[in-house]
Amino acid sequence: MAFLLMWIFVRPQYREAIINERTTIVSQLQEYSLKRSDQIIRNWLNSTNYTAEEIAKAPEQTQNIVTKTINLTPGLMRITISEQSSAESVDMRRSFYDEVDFSGIKYKWYPSRLDPMINVSWSPDTLQNTHFFIAKRVIQIGGNIFQLDMFFDASQITRELINIPLGGNYVANIVSGTGDNIVPEQPFEFPAFLVGDASYSSQSTIEMNGSNWFVMTSRFQTTPFWHVIAVEDSFILQPVHDLIRFSVITGGVILFILFCFSWYVSIHVNKPVEQIITDVEYLSALNFEHQIKPVSLPEFDLMQETLENIRLTLQRYQKINVERIILEESKNKYMMTYSEDLIGILDENQHFSFLNNNFQNFLNSLQLDPKVITPDEILEHADIQTTKLEQNIHYPDPYTIKINRAELSHSLKEGKSYFYDFQYVTIVDQEDNEQAAMIILHDKTEDRLNDIKRNDMINIIVHELKNPISGVIGLSQILLENENIEDEEQQVLVNQINLSGDRMNKLVNRFLEIQRLESGKNSAEFENVDLEKVVEHVQQITSPLLSEKNLTIDSKKTGRDFKVKGSSDLLFDAVQNLISNAIKYGNENRTIEIQLTEKPENIRFSVTDHGFGISTEDQKKIFDKFYRVRSKATSREKGTGLGLAYVREIIHQHDGEIELESNEAIGSRFTLIIPKTNGQSLT
Repeated sequence: MAFLLMWIFVRPQYREAIINERTTIVSQLQEYSLKRSDQIIRNWLNSTNYTAEEIAKAPEQTQNIVTKTINLTPGLMRITISEQSSAESVDMRRSFYDEVDFSGIKYKWYPSRLDPMINVSWSPDTLQNTHFFIAKRVIQIGGNIFQLDMFFDASQITRELINIPLGGNYVANIVSGTGDNIVPEQPFEFPAFLVGDASYSSQSTIEMNGSNWFVMTSRFQTTPFWHVIAVEDSFILQPVHDLIRFSVITGGVILFILFCFSWYVSIHVNKPVEQIITDVEYLSALNFEHQIKPVSLPEFDLMQETLENIRLTLQRYQKINVERIILEESKNKYMMTYSEDLIGILDENQHFSFLNNNFQNFLNSLQLDPKVITPDEILEHADIQTTKLEQNIHYPDPYTIKINRAELSHSLKEGKSYFYDFQYVTIVDQEDNEQAAMIILHDKTEDRLNDIKRNDMINIIVHELKNPISGVIGLSQILLENENIEDEEQQVLVNQINLSGDRMNKLVNRFLEIQRLESGKNSAEFENVDLEKVVEHVQQITSPLLSEKNLTIDSKKTGRDFKVKGSSDLLFDAVQNLISNAIKYGNENRTIEIQLTEKPENIRFSVTDHGFGISTEDQKKIFDKFYRVRSKATSREKGTGLGLAYVREIIHQHDGEIELESNEAIGSRFTLIIPKTNGQSLT
């Protein structure tokens, strides 16, 4: 408490007094250094004025005046006089500075406060470790204008202003009216807002390089520069920190003494109480085998005997009922824990007292903490949408059971969604207070996706059947409404009706065949099939199609035995589909390559069409039902989009694989890989 009072009341007053005292000392040191530097600069500016005036009076004595000025002015390094309209100039140096290179000086001119006719520049040269103070004044002699430049060695006064004997961590610099820091390579640069014409001397606190600094700013009287000192607050506040450290150490010693005293008391007084509490904790954990031991304090004898009798009674009841109750509870808990449904039980505060594994994973995917989350916060989550809300109420005395139902959808960031049937069952007492609740989420994602897939399939079938049905209806209306149609024209219309009907029949039959294969209800029997003969048969049938586009087939074989276990009809359909596609999807005058290869474990049949090819994007969907490649070249060919889906299902029924390769060199190459032996029967 004493430490807290000192922190609240004493520390702020002591801190303010220390800051005032230490900043005053820093300011006094700053003012002393600044006055001395100002006096030196004042002498230099007076010397500049004197030299300019003497030269203006007696220009013929310029040489003597300059020599005299260099010899009598401390710190003067060099004098140059140049005529503005001429390249000629006078340049005289003090012999001590003959080796100094003045060519690297960067000038930035400011009007002096002592005489506006004099412009000054305070320029560092880091290569020579020299600081230059340059005074410039214009001299008019007759009708000619001359410029007088006097270079002074400002290194000493710069070091005195930067290196002030403070004894702590500080940074000092000379800052111009435009915010330029004169001395480079300091730990940091002072911002421009610390200086200005309106301020002669000021104090502020700023944060730089992650630390707080007390900043004292004081203005030169002779030039438009400011001397800025920043002292780290750790140095200014050192006495305050020492006080706090002393208080903490003193408080720690006192706490240690109190701890030792408390330890002594606990050994002799609290230990018996702790022993009883420890023994009772066994009872709370339903462990009735642990005895309530006697204690050393007589005042607790009655309590010890009572607790021991309770323990013995509970131990007897445990042997009869407790184990059975615990077993039943464990069974229920295990069943809920590993249930496919998401199950959570809540207490009267609407906090979860139980979550099964699936519900835990569900909350983790929503990044919700099950220890603090409530059902309303789950339903209001941004990734959760609820629909079809309804409620049923039952009234078993003395409670009310409310069952809230809804449909939930959970949207993931990667675009995937899950769908659930939501039930929220609550038990409410006669005062309308919720005593307990249970949440059940039944995963309906697969059913919902099957509904979406079924609806999409129906829409595609309807779209594919729309054109031939429209053709049949339109041509039939022409026949019905025009009795005088000639026989030849009538025959053409009937043929077109027949073609439309045939197209619908093929589309429906192919779709039903794929559905039968997918469901495993095809009645084809497996037998030994010579794949070489199947390929030859397909080549014979497709020969007229090859002639129409002036195509040739280059058939190659590697191996001798091309027999597989399978359905000859289904394999014939698969081979015919690939060869027909190779004929359709390419230009005329091509050679289609067919390769039949025997491998130790399987037979490989490939068709290379050298045709239009299939883009990488289309390759991902080419085996989907009703999907067709969208391009100008393929749009001229008619198709249902079911052929490759049919081939894929056939090969899957034979425990085989189908591969696709497509590039500009080969067009497209489809490869069927069929195991040599397969005992499967499609029944």
